[in-house]
Amino acid sequence: MKQRPFVRIARRIIQKREIMKHSNLMFGKDNFVMVKYYLETNETIEDYRHHDTLKLLDYNMLRASVVETEVVPADVVQIYSTIRVRSKSGWAKTFELVPPYEENNKNNRISAISSLGAKIIGLSQGHTIQHGLPGDIVSLTIEKVVQNKKRVKLDIPKETFEEILSNRKKNLLALTI
Repeated sequence: MKQRPFVRIARRIIQKREIMKHSNLMFGKDNFVMVKYYLETNETIEDYRHHDTLKLLDYNMLRASVVETEVVPADVVQIYSTIRVRSKSGWAKTFELVPPYEENNKNNRISAISSLGAKIIGLSQGHTIQHGLPGDIVSLTIEKVVQNKKRVKLDIPKETFEEILSNRKKNLLALTI
């Protein structure tokens, strides 16, 4: 049976909305506060490439959507998510994104502020990043995101969280002037 033209158009619009639904970074407020804390307390970085990655993460966090943790879509990379990435050549890796103090590369537990972790946190399934050293950069696509039962849970007063968001908006305004 042949589809009517408006049905085909409607399906294309729905597909585009699905692809674009998380077009920028998204953080649950608990993840946002935890990553911000580690960015601000990690001042002894000697590797300049990693330092640049963290500066990019900090900049991206200025523009990210911050929502209640409970409403973050299941396909958005958060701390304690299990992620599978794949390169165009077919290489794939599955790992869990964890806070820095739980990092263990042998057990595929990658820190949220490592070079790879900082590039993918807040992105969603289907996004592609560039990762690696100059001259050896590879495109990695987030193929699958699974939320684990373990979650970041911070008990902070609403006023403190509002202050953190307020400072973020001031910093973003300063960057655009």
